[in-house]
Amino acid sequence: MATRAPPAGHASLAEILAEALPKDASFTFYHVSTPPTKCAAIFSPPPGARPERTYCESHHLNVSVQAQDNGHPGEVLVFAIEILIYTTSHLTTLFVSKADSTGYLSLLNLPRAVDSPIRTISTNFIRWLVRNRQRPGKRLVVSLFARAQDQYLFPGSVDNPTKHVADDTALVKWWCKVLDPVLREYEHEPGQSSEATPTGTTAQGYLIIPGLERIETQRFFPATVKSDPADQKRWTHGHPLLQITRHPNAPPRCLIPHFPDDPKSRYMDELDDELPDGGSQSILSPRGNGQWKSVRSLDQFWDMMSFRQECSSGRLVGFIWINLTPPDLEETVDDEEPIGSQMSSISEVLAPTKDVEKHKSDSSQKKKKKKLTGPIISRTPRIKQTDSKPQSSVKDEITKYYIWPTSSRGQLVLDEKAYKRGTELLQRQNFSNYEAASSSTSLWINEAKLLGGVPSWGIKVVGTKSRPNVDCAVNGSGINVLNTSIVRKKRKADEEAPQPEKNCNEAQTLSTTLIRRKPKENDTPASGETSSAVNVLGSNLVRKKPKA
Repeated sequence: MATRAPPAGHASLAEILAEALPKDASFTFYHVSTPPTKCAAIFSPPPGARPERTYCESHHLNVSVQAQDNGHPGEVLVFAIEILIYTTSHLTTLFVSKADSTGYLSLLNLPRAVDSPIRTISTNFIRWLVRNRQRPGKRLVVSLFARAQDQYLFPGSVDNPTKHVADDTALVKWWCKVLDPVLREYEHEPGQSSEATPTGTTAQGYLIIPGLERIETQRFFPATVKSDPADQKRWTHGHPLLQITRHPNAPPRCLIPHFPDDPKSRYMDELDDELPDGGSQSILSPRGNGQWKSVRSLDQFWDMMSFRQECSSGRLVGFIWINLTPPDLEETVDDEEPIGSQMSSISEVLAPTKDVEKHKSDSSQKKKKKKLTGPIISRTPRIKQTDSKPQSSVKDEITKYYIWPTSSRGQLVLDEKAYKRGTELLQRQNFSNYEAASSSTSLWINEAKLLGGVPSWGIKVVGTKSRPNVDCAVNGSGINVLNTSIVRKKRKADEEAPQPEKNCNEAQTLSTTLIRRKPKENDTPASGETSSAVNVLGSNLVRKKPKA
C-alpha cells in the first residue's frame, strides 16, 4: 500500500500555542529536533524472527519568559519537554521522555484564575505532533510514565523556592489532564453494546498504577470521565499492548516496549537474564521459546512491577497510554504456528542443504586465479565526495516506515550527535537562582545556535486567549447571570450598608431602599414611633419576662 502524506492545512505550533495561552502573556519557544534515524527495535522479536526496522525522531521544546519588572531584565527558561517518536512499518509511538520546569514562570505574575501555561503547552505540543505524525492505516500510541522527581532537565531548580514539585499522586493526575484534550479530539471506541461504526479515528486512554486495583485507579482519571456514558468511558484501567502488537501470541517480553530510562524496561532487562542466551537479539540465538521463567503473562508482569523499588515504598508510578486507531486500519495477520515450529522453519531456511554445499564446493574448484601480467599502472587518487546538503534535506519525507513533514520539524534540525550534545549541555547548567538561571539560559541558546549554524533562533509567541470575566457572564439571550463561583460573605455588624455595585452590560440594580440590613443598637426607634419602611411595636406592647 502506498504511503500517503498527512492532511494539509495543519496549523503551525506557534499558531496553536498563541490561541491557547493567556492573553498578552509573552513566551519564546526553542524547538530542536532530529531526522528519523534507524535505531534498535523497541519491541523484542519473537523467537526465530528478525527485529522490526525502527526509526527514532527526537523533539526537544524549551520555553522561556522575560520578566516584566526592571529588576529581572534577562531571559530565563521556565519549561522543557522531550518527546521521542518511534516508527515502524505498522506503528507510530510518541514517547514522552522527560518534562521539567524551573519555577520562574512566576515572573509573569499571571492571575490564579488562568489555566497553567505549562499544562497548556504540554497538551498542545503533544496534540500538534499527533496530528502531524498520523499515517493512514497505521496505529499511533502516545506513551509515558509519570514518576515524581525533584528535577529532570534543570539542575539546581529544586532550590528555587517558587518551583512547585508535585508528589506522585498529583503528577499522575496532572498527566491524565494533559492528555485528556488530545484524547477527546477523536471519536470514542465503540462500546460492547454499541452498533455504530466509527467514521473517523478513535482514541482510548489507559492507565496502570502497579499496586493499585481497578477501583483505586479510577480516582486518577480526569473529571471529564464522569460525563461519559457507562459503556463509552474514554479512560480505563489497563493497557493497549495486545492491540498494538503484530504478534499477540508471542511471549510477554515481545509485547512490552523498551524505552530509555523506563522502570519497566529495567525490570525487563533483569528478566532477560533468565533466558538461555541472556536475551540476545540474534536471529540464530538459542533462546528457546523466549519465555521468562518467573513471569509468564502480562498480568503477572504488572503485578510484579508493584514490588519494584521504583513502584513501592509508598511511591506511585503511573503508566499512561493514548491509543489512536484509524478507520482504515491495516489488519496484520499473526502467524498461528507454534513458536517452536517458527524457529525450526527459520533454521531450515538458513541451513544450507547438502546439494547446495556440494554445488558450492564444485564451483570453487573450477575457479582459478587469473595470473596478472603487464606493467603496473598507478591510479590517480580520488577525493571522497560528500553531500554538502544539510541532513534535513537528505532524508525522504515519506517512506514505508515513517513520515517526516517539513512543517512539523524543529526550528533547528540537528543530527543525533549534535542533538545529544545540546541536551547534555542543558543538564550541566545551574538554575538554583535567577541570576544563574538567566546566565545558563543565555549560554544554552547561544551554544544551540552554533550547533545549528544559524545567526539567531527562537519563536516569540504572545497569547491571545481572553481571560473569562469572573464578575458576570452574558448568555445568548442577553440575560445577565451571576457567576456561581462568586460567594457572598456575611457582613459584620459594624459594617456600613453596601453601596450599589456597577453591573455588566448596564443591568438594572436594586434600589438601596429595598435592601434590608441588620439595624444597629442606636437605630432603635423611640416608643410609639415607627420607621417609614418598617412597622415596629411600641415598648408598651412588649411583654417582659418577670424577674424571679
